[in-house]
Amino acid sequence: MSGHPLIRALGTAYVLPKLHRERGLPYLPLEVIRRRRDARLRRLVRYAAATVPYYRELFASHGLEPRQIETAADLQRLPLLDKAAVRRDPQRFVAQSARARRSLELVTSGSTGSPLAVYHDPLSLLANLAHTEPEKEVIRAAAGPERPVRQLSILYARSTVKKIQAFYGRTVFLPARPHQRGIEIERPLEDVVAAIREFRPQVLTSYGSYLEVLFRLADAGRISFPMPRVIKYGADVMSDGGRQLIEERFGVRVLSRYNAVECLRIGFTCEHGRGFHLREDLCHVRLVDRQGAAVAPGQPGEIVIANLVNHGTVLLNYRIGDLGVLSDEPCPCGRSLPLLTGLEGRVEDVLVLPGNRVVHPRALWGLLKSRPEVLRYQLIQHEPARLECRLLTREPAEFDRLVGELRPDFERLMGPVAIDFAPTEDFLTTPTGKFRAVIACSDPRRAQAP
Repeated sequence: MSGHPLIRALGTAYVLPKLHRERGLPYLPLEVIRRRRDARLRRLVRYAAATVPYYRELFASHGLEPRQIETAADLQRLPLLDKAAVRRDPQRFVAQSARARRSLELVTSGSTGSPLAVYHDPLSLLANLAHTEPEKEVIRAAAGPERPVRQLSILYARSTVKKIQAFYGRTVFLPARPHQRGIEIERPLEDVVAAIREFRPQVLTSYGSYLEVLFRLADAGRISFPMPRVIKYGADVMSDGGRQLIEERFGVRVLSRYNAVECLRIGFTCEHGRGFHLREDLCHVRLVDRQGAAVAPGQPGEIVIANLVNHGTVLLNYRIGDLGVLSDEPCPCGRSLPLLTGLEGRVEDVLVLPGNRVVHPRALWGLLKSRPEVLRYQLIQHEPARLECRLLTREPAEFDRLVGELRPDFERLMGPVAIDFAPTEDFLTTPTGKFRAVIACSDPRRAQAP
């Protein structure tokens, strides 16, 4: 639904001047980018101390003054913040300010099976339209000279991306883009393949794990489609073997972005593929060890972020749950933005069911995200056509009603498979202690021809 013309005109006027500045930003000297970063940080810290309940209490209890946080290095004065704290009481991190009014709620489960709500203020969402320009430059160059660049996105029906796009439809004048299409990831695999064959996109966009399964099935001879020039993925991780297969076997350039519901722009890959160029002006990234101490460049560590642009949910010193390595070597592309290498982010299993039916965890999340009675869930594939869905509900009495409502949706998504629903507080973890919301009976990225 389109918004009021005046609102859309004002939104467009807010975005347009930022587009030109964004295109040249990655090539500015790093010290200039860091000065912009620190200026944003100072403003945000003062804002948070005045308007965000959590930070008001934090500064008072620690005897800190906002003016003591002058640069990104000073963030070490603040305690680390984890997802569990935000998940328990998300409103404690939301600003009580005019700017935060009408913030857009974005909800994710990640790979935890538990919802996490983050609120993005309207101005930061509008600015995000311009913030995409540096990564679009890379995609356009990799897609070849033909214009316009045809792009097909494979996303789940109620994805964060679609919710943000709907917001833009209400707040800015967007040009008609017949060269950009989408298909829902919940659709049968044959429909997705048919859409690729009909549209012949130069750029194919989806989740890393889904795209890897798509190309492994093509490599095994189980499906075929015209190859795009570029694939772009985000939200979860593609294996090194999958990336190598796609680039070397099929000759398709693999690009990625590093983002999350907690921060819409963290980094993006360039044409040299040496790592993620970090948007240091928008999101400060530092790495810490198990004790929370900073690690040196070249050493692996846990990624801690500070979102410098969102004035809805304010997250400083936030443990996003990923591991990586900060590089102090320049990239041959000439961009001065620092590089994050060795990213170990969210790994998600994709279900490959009988009849070449492919189900991504985001499609399952689409069925459950609007169910507040579900506190946690896990889907386990014991055999190709035998699955178990474990559910933790707010009240035991809610379980039977919930299963009755969910079963038809599961059957539409997964086809003729046996699904047992079980009420439980017992969930499986990997040998390293990590939780996955979906566990496949075998790694679907190793799909072989029958």
